[in-house]
Amino acid sequence: MTAGHDRGSRPPVAGHDRGSRPPVAGPPSDRVAVPEAVRVLAGGEPIRPVWRNERGGLTFAVGRSRYVKWTPAGSGIDLGRESARLGWAARFVPVP
Repeated sequence: MTAGHDRGSRPPVAGHDRGSRPPVAGPPSDRVAVPEAVRVLAGGEPIRPVWRNERGGLTFAVGRSRYVKWTPAGSGIDLGRESARLGWAARFVPVP
């Protein structure tokens, strides 16, 4: 480690050295109710929750190759901007 970068000065990473604090985001550890909008978009394909963020947003795997992101009203998450970010990142890495 270099000076100024000891373990105590880094922000926590979900799933690593959290101590007693819960992760801010990660795979859901409890049962997830699938919102109706996600069910409609799935069109009868299998749905599996894969991620929950700190604002209550959820990402679902749908079928074998699709993902659906959902956020509760008032969460402050702009899914239009998220879509643009994922579109940009997809040029370089696999994204949901």
